Amino acid sequence: MGGIQPPDTGDLSVSVEDLDAAAEYVERLKQYVDDTISYEMERVKERMKGDSNNAQAVPNGTPFGAYEDARMQWQALTKSTANMEAHLKLLSAKLAALKKGTEDIAQAFRDAEARNAATGKQIERLLESATPPPAAGDPSTYPYTA
Repeated sequence: MGGIQPPDTGDLSVSVEDLDAAAEYVERLKQYVDDTISYEMERVKERMKGDSNNAQAVPNGTPFGAYEDARMQWQALTKSTANMEAHLKLLSAKLAALKKGTEDIAQAFRDAEARNAATGKQIERLLESATPPPAAGDPSTYPYTA
């Protein structure tokens, strides 16, 4: 059984602007998820409270164990709501990590571009300071001929 091969990216090229745009998009997506989590969790909690002005107590001795069923359903709803909230917060944290990673990659690109620019300028200075090659008709500076 072979390992998973990396995808063939072909001639994929990514600019720093693309990475910045991706980080911005991930930030907006994370904000959307956070806002949606807050809104939906508040809605769920409000619905779970029910109508407190018209509360109905279900006695323990009702037929078919209605009180026990209601209590078990309430526990299941509370647990599933907590699980959903935990999963959504985990998703939000992963989006934040993705954004941070994208920003780190963009910064590495910027640093590499700055180093390349500095190296290029240094090479240009060295080439400018070098003595030009002798012209075709000029005698050789090397005293021995073959």
